[in-house]
Amino acid sequence: MAQLRIITGPLRDSSFELEKGGWAKSIGRVDGTDIVLADKALSRKHAEVFYRDSQWFIRDLGSSNGTFINEQRITEPIPLKNNDQIRCGATVLLFVSSQESWILDKPVTKPTIELEFNPGDTMVAIAFDNLQSKQSAQQRQRLIQAGQAALNLSHGIKNILQAVSTGRDVIDSAFSRNEIDQAKKGWNILKRNLEQIQKLVLDMLKFSKETELRVQPCLFNRLIETVIQMVTPQAQMRSVTVAAQLDEQIGMVNVDPDRMQDVIMNLALNAIEAVEPQKGQVTVSTELDTERSQIILRVTDNGPGINDLSSLFEPFHTTKGNTGVGLGLAIVRKVVIHHKGTVDAQSIPGEGSIFTVRLPYLPVNTEVAEPSLQS
Repeated sequence: MAQLRIITGPLRDSSFELEKGGWAKSIGRVDGTDIVLADKALSRKHAEVFYRDSQWFIRDLGSSNGTFINEQRITEPIPLKNNDQIRCGATVLLFVSSQESWILDKPVTKPTIELEFNPGDTMVAIAFDNLQSKQSAQQRQRLIQAGQAALNLSHGIKNILQAVSTGRDVIDSAFSRNEIDQAKKGWNILKRNLEQIQKLVLDMLKFSKETELRVQPCLFNRLIETVIQMVTPQAQMRSVTVAAQLDEQIGMVNVDPDRMQDVIMNLALNAIEAVEPQKGQVTVSTELDTERSQIILRVTDNGPGINDLSSLFEPFHTTKGNTGVGLGLAIVRKVVIHHKGTVDAQSIPGEGSIFTVRLPYLPVNTEVAEPSLQS
């Protein structure tokens, strides 16, 4: 008896039985494959598992990003052993075979090693019946995360560089014909994507660097209005409406205004990018919950919704395909947690999403503190 268990990815904890006398099991992201995974890093038909000469094998089907066994890329059919980890795209599957003393229906006769990961980690706890240590398993998990990070970063950078190259070509062509107006169009493309590169680098720094909060008095609602003004050009480019509904009971509060601006900005831009052009509506609202002594920030959109919320705030997880690297929401969670707050998401496919941030309400005595607005 053999199984493939998904330990990271959209169908985490799912398992697929493998039959010795059956057809080869294909893995991919389109209907028609035996194991369909909603993973945009997969090829349409990525790999297949088959049984031959009393042994299970896996082979890559010419996938774009490759198939990996225990983080080693394969170039030919490879025999599978019990507890082998197969990575296809961003999805990791565990191969389980009773032929190699993996006992599913009987008590384990020797001690198992329980691997425990923090809630933010991408792998679930897995019990192994061999002598593999926690340290080596955690190292492999970090390699998986690093691989996924490199994959997302390479896609994001590649797309930006392609746009930069397009802008350069437009400018070169315009200068050769002395067409200044056309050259300006090319410059706009370059400028926009240089800003994208800057944002990517800054996001990497914000996520990786541990910095202390610089808490100071801030007019919370005015900070919201400032961010809305900053994202208005992006909204106008997509003909998306951005509205504010602010609870004026919230006055001067103690937060780190720069870091909180990152939170609002990331949530607002995500919503703007998620909705349909011409029809998109984004609402940024605040509310004072006096009973719980909390400030509530909500960003609501009428986009297509999000099917899988489980990995939404994990670093390098993105629902934007090849157009993002998946750090925006990870930064949001990091900043909110440092403010001793919480963030969560609710979504109805086809109707939209709501991101809710709850922060401790720390009002400032305006008679003592000097009001200041940071943006």
